[in-house]
Amino acid sequence: MNVWIVEDDAGYRRNLRMSLEIEEGITVQRVFPSCIELFDELKSGNVPEMILMDLGLPGMSGTEAIRQLTHMVPDVSVLVLTVFKEKEKVETALEAGAAGYLLKESGGPEIIKGLWAVYESRVPA
Repeated sequence: MNVWIVEDDAGYRRNLRMSLEIEEGITVQRVFPSCIELFDELKSGNVPEMILMDLGLPGMSGTEAIRQLTHMVPDVSVLVLTVFKEKEKVETALEAGAAGYLLKESGGPEIIKGLWAVYESRVPA
């Protein structure tokens, strides 16, 4: 599974990448501090299978990015990973097109389990 991470906290982004890369079958190909860099990379033709997306990002919110991604790269699944617990934030992200929603307080195994669950649900049997 080819995963891209969009996360503005450099320390969390680095630790998340390291946690995911030790998992067999997961490759973190790219990491981005904001949606601007993400969309620049997508315009170059590179496309991941999965995106782990924070919601509270500088410039463009994760929710707005998810809305745009559903039109730009509809085959890419987005799993939200954020600190926001509010029900309306969860609903808004899912309505925008997110395939799932996890909190940053989740441990590495829970994040990996969430990634695999979303990934396996999009792959035809």
